[in-house]
Amino acid sequence: MAEKAYGFVLREGAEGRELLVFEHAGMPEAGLQVPGGTVDPGETPLEAVAREVLEESGLPLEGWEEAAAFEADGRQWHCFVTTPALVLPDTWRCEPMGPERAQGLRFEYRWTPLEGGDALAGAQEEARRAVAGFVAGS
Repeated sequence: MAEKAYGFVLREGAEGRELLVFEHAGMPEAGLQVPGGTVDPGETPLEAVAREVLEESGLPLEGWEEAAAFEADGRQWHCFVTTPALVLPDTWRCEPMGPERAQGLRFEYRWTPLEGGDALAGAQEEARRAVAGFVAGS
């Protein structure tokens, strides 16, 4: 079973906790997503989330805590949370590194409320609910 690792980057906004999300520029059908992807052979989910977030957002973040793990869509999902100390902009564009770069992708980042915000694509919405429950219990 394929393993996926996703990074839920949080910050405190004026209305409460916010989640970092992105859309593919020019590809609305891809939906709203959080950075993450496949755990490579020989890599731990924690290593994968740090790599994927760096590749997809340009952010070298640390302090990841596993918030949830579950099976969906024939994959094992690992969901990690961090609240960076650095102040991040409200929006930015990123040309990802790694395999996405060869595809000419561009990601447009913004923030949405952790709870009640815009729906995420596919099983990422289930992951978001699990992360919100984890954060509320912390």
